[in-house]
Amino acid sequence: MRALVLAAIAAFGLALGGCQREGETEQAPNVRRSTIVEPEIRNVDVVPQEEPAVARQQWRASSESARTVSGNLRVSLVGPRGGPVVFAFANGITIQAQPYAVVPANSRSGVGGQSYAAVIGGDPRVNAWLFRVQAENVSASAVQGGLCTTDRTRFLAVSEFVDAGGRWVFKIAAFSGEGEPGERPTLCNAYAFTAQ
Repeated sequence: MRALVLAAIAAFGLALGGCQREGETEQAPNVRRSTIVEPEIRNVDVVPQEEPAVARQQWRASSESARTVSGNLRVSLVGPRGGPVVFAFANGITIQAQPYAVVPANSRSGVGGQSYAAVIGGDPRVNAWLFRVQAENVSASAVQGGLCTTDRTRFLAVSEFVDAGGRWVFKIAAFSGEGEPGERPTLCNAYAFTAQ
């Protein structure tokens, strides 16, 4: 009796194994139908980066110029993306600026033949967002003045990215004068911040 049951089970297994859907080809066991041989890298950043004020808003001053002139930073959008951004510094400087261009950080800034990455101390593989300053308010607590000290800050170049140490950083270059970045601007100072 046991032999009959085993024979019936074996026959049933063979019948199932022989069934095949129409249009399917036989494949060896443990073989995936679609084997990926190359990683998908078209949409992966070489260096992770973000548009300023979108993902992170709070930044701690990490360079000497940021600690002495500006203090910690809060960055926020005034309205929807693409609209004005407010840069509020703890030492009493508030700047509202409108983004007008995004350029590769390795492109020329107009400052002594240097790239934006060199001017802000950033990574040449990321982008730099260029801002036109609409308003700069400097309170009495900002003992050294605005980002350009006694001159009016007219333009900013900004990058937000992950540095070699794996930290999110925020880099700013401030410009005064009439020439906008890329066209012989006057660099005032560069400031560095890390995510809080």
